[in-house]
Amino acid sequence: MREIEAAGTLSSITSCLDEVAGDFKTTWFRGQPNYDHKLVPSIFRQGKAFGVTYNEQRMFDEFKRRYPDQSENHKTTYEWLTLMQHYGLPTRLLDWSSNLLVGLYFCCINDIENDGALFIFDPTNMERMYSFSELLEMQVQEKTRSDFYHRIIYRLDSCLDETSKLNGISIRDLRNDLYKRVAFCGLSTGSSANFDSLEIKTELPNTQDINGNVVPHVFQDIKRAFSNIVPFKAPHLNPRIRQQHGYFTFHGGMFIDGEEFIPVGEMEHEMYTGTSLIKLKIPKEHKARILKELSYAGIKEATLFPEMEYQAREIKALYSSAIRS
Repeated sequence: MREIEAAGTLSSITSCLDEVAGDFKTTWFRGQPNYDHKLVPSIFRQGKAFGVTYNEQRMFDEFKRRYPDQSENHKTTYEWLTLMQHYGLPTRLLDWSSNLLVGLYFCCINDIENDGALFIFDPTNMERMYSFSELLEMQVQEKTRSDFYHRIIYRLDSCLDETSKLNGISIRDLRNDLYKRVAFCGLSTGSSANFDSLEIKTELPNTQDINGNVVPHVFQDIKRAFSNIVPFKAPHLNPRIRQQHGYFTFHGGMFIDGEEFIPVGEMEHEMYTGTSLIKLKIPKEHKARILKELSYAGIKEATLFPEMEYQAREIKALYSSAIRS
């Protein structure tokens, strides 16, 4: 990830973008008011360092239970997550916008005592490399370690067979041997096993090693696929996504009882984004001036948040004034 800085005016920022991101095929923006904060979705800001734990899977189920009427429009796990994000629940999504001004607004509107960050991202390569899969979706759906391992052992036929290996033990053996399986699926006490590896068998027809010996197959560890990051363009299921020109990245990784169970992918790492992610520093002393310029362009709370409570707040501000004694 490349880090840069520009003078605090819209014209200087757009000129800088022409230089550093002029060859991007598609451009998304994300503003964060504190430059030191990483691209970490809210559901992963938990554990001892944050003083809070979240049960993502139970929140997801409870939200769906309370709003069954939304199932008409929200069919997939990912669409439900965008709705949860909309209403402020912690999720594994990050919001992005195709509008530079929207990104700058969120960069400058809070934490005026800190420098802000505007992330500039071209999702093109990542869209080709990563896609939604059951390996990602199951992290939202399975509530415990035991449930997670049970799904791998018995229900992940879409990508595994009996020769596949969980922590070096074949799925066949885990299905047939209670003593090998108990560490993963538990009995009365639940699972205690770490998730070290998940290997799939790949056949190698007509393959030999350097000594001429036949190599019939290899095992490939796919655990890293659980940490993938997928950019996606959600349908405009609520007005805010439309107003903010909204897009999302879905982040793999999983916490159980406040502890990281599956590593969370770092979007800033070149393994994911290569040269397609740029971080632009917005100095704290420039935030107020940028917000003023944005207001001239019609970028303010009431235009980005079309819900009634935000409109009411602006109406009140427009048509009220303090009485001076």
